[in-house]
Amino acid sequence: MRITGITATPVEVPRLARFLPRTAHGSVKASRYVVLEIECGPGRTGLGEITCDPRWNGEEALETSRLLRGPVGEALLGADPLQWADVSARIDGVVSNRPFLRAAVEMACLDVAGRHFGIPAHAFLGGAYRTRITTKLVLPARDVETVGAMAADAAGLGATTLKVKVGIGVEEDLARVAAVRSVAGPDVRITVDANEGWSPEEAATAFEGLATLGVVAVEQPLPKMSAAASATLLRSTSMAVMGDESIWTAADVVEAARQRSFDTVNLYPGKCGGLRRTIRMAGLARTVGLAVSFGSNLELGVGAAAIAHTAAATKYLSPTVPSDLIGPLYFEATMVENARFVGWRSATVPPGAGLGVRLDRGALDAYRIPDGAV
Repeated sequence: MRITGITATPVEVPRLARFLPRTAHGSVKASRYVVLEIECGPGRTGLGEITCDPRWNGEEALETSRLLRGPVGEALLGADPLQWADVSARIDGVVSNRPFLRAAVEMACLDVAGRHFGIPAHAFLGGAYRTRITTKLVLPARDVETVGAMAADAAGLGATTLKVKVGIGVEEDLARVAAVRSVAGPDVRITVDANEGWSPEEAATAFEGLATLGVVAVEQPLPKMSAAASATLLRSTSMAVMGDESIWTAADVVEAARQRSFDTVNLYPGKCGGLRRTIRMAGLARTVGLAVSFGSNLELGVGAAAIAHTAAATKYLSPTVPSDLIGPLYFEATMVENARFVGWRSATVPPGAGLGVRLDRGALDAYRIPDGAV
C-alpha cells in the first residue's frame, strides 16, 4: 500500500448541555477537531482525528487542516502506512510540536492497514490485554447545585466513578465535591482534577478536605513547573496524585519518577504524539514505579476508538484511577456512525477491522467549519 491522498476536514461540534464543561482553564460550548482521511488507493481509507484547542495544546483547527492539505500531506504521499518509522520521519521533517496531528496520522495508518488485512488496530500494537476499559464521567467546575444535579444524573446512568473539576477556589471546590458525594452515595468513587488551578497553599488545604470526603485521586493539583511542591503534597496524602499537564513526553515520565512529584501519570495518544508512543510511555512509567491512567481531550468517535485500542494494548492500567474514555457522551455528534462502544461506566474496543468505526459523512458535512471562517 502507498498513501495516494489526504483529506482534512475541520469541524466544530457543540457540547451537550447535560454536562457542559468548566475547568480552571475556562469554559467552552463547542469544540473544534480535524477529521483526517488517508487514502491508499480505491476503497482503502483510514481515519484519524485531531483535537484542536490552541489554549491547551497549541493546535488550531484551520491551521492544522492547512498543514495536512499542504506540506504534511505532500510529504506523506507515496509512503507505506505499514512503515511507521518512515511516515513518522516524514512528519517530523515538516512540523514539530504537533503531537495531536502526529497521533492522527498514526491512527489513520493503523486504520487503513487493519482494514486491508481484516484485523483490529491493536493487533499492530502487540495485541489486546483487555477489551473493556473502566471509565469515569467528568463533572464541571460549576455551581454546587448544578453539579449536584449532574452527579445525580450521572449516578442514575450507572456511572461508578465521577471526576469533579476543581481548581476554582478551595472553599467552592470542597463544597462541590461534598455535594457530589452526598447525592452519589458512598459506593461511587470520586476523583478530582484541578487543571493546575491551585497554589501549593490552596492545594494543602484542599487535600485535607478531599481526604475526608473519600476522594481517591487528585489530578494535576499545581501548575506544571511545581514538581517540588507536588512532591510535598504526595508525601502528605494517601490519595493518588496524578500528572496530566506535566506529562507529555517520556522525559516527563522519568522526571516525575525522579522527583517523586506524582505516583500516577495520565497518558493518551493525542498528548503523547501517537498510539505507539503512549504504550511505550506506559511501559516506562511502570518500570520507574508509576501507575498509568488514560486521559482525554474529550475526543469524538475516531479519537475515542484510537484510545480504546491503545488502552487495550497497554499491559497495566491503574486500578485506582479509571480512564477518561468518554468523549462521545458529551457532544451533539461524534462524526462516526456508531459510538455506542463508549458507555457511562466503561468503554469497549470497537469490533471490526482497523479502528472499528465508520465515518458519518452527514455529520461531517453538517459540522464542517466553512472556508474562510475564523
